[in-house]
Amino acid sequence: MPEREKNRRYYGAVSAASFDSNAARALPQVHEPARSLPDEVRSPKPREGARRRLHISPVTALGMVLLAFLLLMLVNGYVQYYEATSRVGELQTQLTQQNEDISKLRSAYESKIDLKSIEQRAKELGMRQPLQKQTVYINVAGADRAELLAVDDRGFLARAWDAICDGIDDILEYFKR
Repeated sequence: MPEREKNRRYYGAVSAASFDSNAARALPQVHEPARSLPDEVRSPKPREGARRRLHISPVTALGMVLLAFLLLMLVNGYVQYYEATSRVGELQTQLTQQNEDISKLRSAYESKIDLKSIEQRAKELGMRQPLQKQTVYINVAGADRAELLAVDDRGFLARAWDAICDGIDDILEYFKR
């Protein structure tokens, strides 16, 4: 394509094929001024070897420490709960076994009660029936008496502090195992 046709400007919806070379010369040549782009703004580069320090507020650090402590206490609570439930299961099994043993021993005891054999064994050991004057009766008509133990008069904060210290001791005892 000749240089003259490359620079030609077309107006409207007229196709390039409809122009003849004489008509194209009649159109005015429009030259646009060259636009310049805005200057590039460069951000300052950080120095090599210089690192940005991470700043954590003391409140955030305290919050994270408190959160970690609470999570540790929660885990410790679940461990103690698991140990207690497993111990309860063991004790219930042991209680069932003991109740079975009691019922067996009771039936064996009741089957062994024979008054004549008991009197005969007592005579063999040199025992005899007590005389009338050897029998003593005791009257316990006095009122019952109860003694109350001392009540913990410490305040709420002192009891809470003791509970926290006991919890920490339990955690340390758990991890020592």
